[in-house]
Amino acid sequence: MVRFLVIIFLMLFSLTSQAAVWVESNQWSPAFEARFSEWVRTEWRTDFFSRKLLSNGQKNPYHGLRVDCADTVYSMRLIFAYENRLPFVIQDPTASGRTISNKMSRWDGQSEIQKVRNFLYFIYEVGSTRSLPNDTYPVAVSRDNIRSGALILTTKTNHHSWTVKEILPIGVPYLVYNSVVGAHSGLGLKERQSWPNPAWVFEGDFSVGGNGGFRYWRPAASLNRPVWEVPGYSDEQYRIPLSKWVRYVQSRLAVRTETDDQMFTRLMKAACAELNDRVGAVTEALVYLNKNPRCMKYVDYDNYSTPSRDQRAYDELIGLRRAYRETLQINGGNQISPAILAQLNKIFPAITQSAKSEVAIMQPQSITAASVCETEYLPGKLMDLAEWKRRMFAGLISNNPHDPGSIRWGEIRGPSQRARSCESWDHWAPDLKD
Repeated sequence: MVRFLVIIFLMLFSLTSQAAVWVESNQWSPAFEARFSEWVRTEWRTDFFSRKLLSNGQKNPYHGLRVDCADTVYSMRLIFAYENRLPFVIQDPTASGRTISNKMSRWDGQSEIQKVRNFLYFIYEVGSTRSLPNDTYPVAVSRDNIRSGALILTTKTNHHSWTVKEILPIGVPYLVYNSVVGAHSGLGLKERQSWPNPAWVFEGDFSVGGNGGFRYWRPAASLNRPVWEVPGYSDEQYRIPLSKWVRYVQSRLAVRTETDDQMFTRLMKAACAELNDRVGAVTEALVYLNKNPRCMKYVDYDNYSTPSRDQRAYDELIGLRRAYRETLQINGGNQISPAILAQLNKIFPAITQSAKSEVAIMQPQSITAASVCETEYLPGKLMDLAEWKRRMFAGLISNNPHDPGSIRWGEIRGPSQRARSCESWDHWAPDLKD
């Protein structure tokens, strides 16, 4: 009888292992959450999907996957779960009260890694920034909760998300993320070491119900339950005045301060990353426009326009300008090195005046020794961060995908005839308040 039961057990185990995407041999615990955080900190890189070989010389099983912002977040958790034989369970966005897990059996007969890739594709189809609130929860502001493997989510107004690769010692998040997926956007992820603008993150609903801010993964037992019932839930982020949000959170997360030079180098790098990211997005739009010269429908317009991207780029520049002004007020800039001071003065030639006044006097900027972020934005055409800032603050940059490259990049002021004659949505322009 015992032998018979053993045979039945082995048969059932065999059927289960064939059916599941992968078979679990471990369960999530504080120790595995710590291992997850360390894996994200060390392995979650911008070339995670683009490198063909791993560091050990073996073939990268995830090479070639194209991910948007929410796909990136789900991939981080799912891949670690697979590689450590842990369960991956999320709330089913298509059916209330149900879940989706690695126990799915629709890919029987395929190799395990092909099952995993197909499972990822499936999650990419059903998951989004709209489903992420159901699979995560807001956390208290501390390094124990806001750590590698967490994420930042915006409200539904801007539907964007970032994975937290690390919280730097200075209390600033090191974020890895992606945006729109396209044939010309490449396989690499993007990164930044700076704060997203909290006004953009929480736009429209600065409350728990808006789902913006730092979040972490719900245990499977807490899916399909009110968020306030999740162990570790906290509404602390929403009790901070929005104008003081970054300063407060950074002070709680920091274990050391950074020098002025380190701060400006970091902020200029973040502004440069937004400029370079926009190159791929606009190139994608121009390719589409060349092949499809007629007026775009809303779905295509939404895919190829850049209002949110342009707002993020503008926020980085405004943040850099604000930091420069504050530093001058605190110590007169005496702790900034001459080289970085020259770079800042090229970008902001009238820093003591308002941004509006600076726009009026700033002339076109050529590439010089003080240039930062020399970028080829169109074939054979270069500009640096100072010229990018001039065009953006002057309202020359177009987010309208009906416009040609010269107008998208502010060489000339738009709109083009096609942009005027076609319906458009979500026009973006800089809001120079100071």
